Amino acid sequence: MFSAKRILSIFFLLSSLSSLALASDELIPLRTDTPPVIDGKLDDAVWQQAPSVTGFKTFYPEYGKDMPDPTVVYYAYDRENLYFAFRCFDREPDKIKTSITRRDNVRPDDWICINLDSFNDQQSLYGFYVNPAGIQGDTRFANGREDDGIDLI
Repeated sequence: MFSAKRILSIFFLLSSLSSLALASDELIPLRTDTPPVIDGKLDDAVWQQAPSVTGFKTFYPEYGKDMPDPTVVYYAYDRENLYFAFRCFDREPDKIKTSITRRDNVRPDDWICINLDSFNDQQSLYGFYVNPAGIQGDTRFANGREDDGIDLI
């Protein structure tokens, strides 16, 4: 994770991954019949086998800059769910900013985000955010506007 003043938004699938996918091969997640254990540890068999992507650029507050520390994203799916795991490195972990707050109030903190372009139109997306304390946020972006009034499961 990175301090909020230094960054941490991974603009996943719509921006960073879409541009990576356009520049190279299509990103194919691991299909699994055994879902990963959701415990914050990446030693699960699914994460050991899942493909990963790195080389992300910043989104906020400075768009398109190289990340000061790497972030690795693993991705998999089963019959009912998509799974993403993040390994966020930080050479100054004592500067990670997080808080226990209400849902959808993670933007003052460090956070990561998965943006899913579910219509594959590069015009709309669903955003799923989480801060280091596990507080979630979600948004819907369409027609140039972001709506944080939705609460997805």
